[in-house]
Amino acid sequence: MKLRILAIVLALSFISQVSYGQLWKRYRYEAIIITGASWALTDLGGANAIGTHYFKDLDIQTTRPIIGLGMRYKIVEKFAVKYRMAFTYLKMSDAYTQWDSRENRGVDVRTPLFETSIQGELFLNKERMGRRYTLSHFRGGRNFSILYVNTYLFLGVGGFYFSPQVNTGGAWVPADASNFGRTSKKETYSSIQFVIPFGVGFKYAINRKWKLGLEFGNRKLFTDYLDHHSDVYSVADDSYFFFEINLIKKLRKTRHGLPKF
Repeated sequence: MKLRILAIVLALSFISQVSYGQLWKRYRYEAIIITGASWALTDLGGANAIGTHYFKDLDIQTTRPIIGLGMRYKIVEKFAVKYRMAFTYLKMSDAYTQWDSRENRGVDVRTPLFETSIQGELFLNKERMGRRYTLSHFRGGRNFSILYVNTYLFLGVGGFYFSPQVNTGGAWVPADASNFGRTSKKETYSSIQFVIPFGVGFKYAINRKWKLGLEFGNRKLFTDYLDHHSDVYSVADDSYFFFEINLIKKLRKTRHGLPKF
């Protein structure tokens, strides 16, 4: 009798664990509200030194907000695809540097930018599900573990539209062949460009329906005219960065495999 009870308990425990392990399949979809900040790395502005790279050349004054929407679908437990679209207004200016050659050049540019892309996401750890892995389970932060943070790397392909405007005598005018900077190569370029986004992201459950996400992504571009200026000494294309704070809603899957909002 005791052996039978033990066998039943073990069987129920096994079934429970298997069911919990497959829980992610019921929530393959996630809707994403995108907010955050953007920066551009171009020939304009930069550090008070000879041209450097990445964060050393960022002008904090050019920080601009971003907004967007996205949808994630988990193909398997540790791999997902995500479609997203985002809008920002990039600012690039020589006014924020004291390096003589760039400060004297004095080019000031802004551009609206709309990006859309499809990204693949590789999760480095399994997502923890259930109340014990949410913010509602915290008691003074004692229950938090870095292992509960769902970490992923992403890489994708997409395109973006931009339309630079040049500050001319205090007025913003559309960029054209007449207002290239004097040290620009002055080549023609398209306002629609190919982009490769890549970076790292983190997710953590607020409750059973909502998650909070942080994401940092760089963009590999194939144009040096994001700022309407490709300096005669330039040897690299422009790029831009997104730092995102995302609000994520888990969506149940219907019997037909579609998301249930």
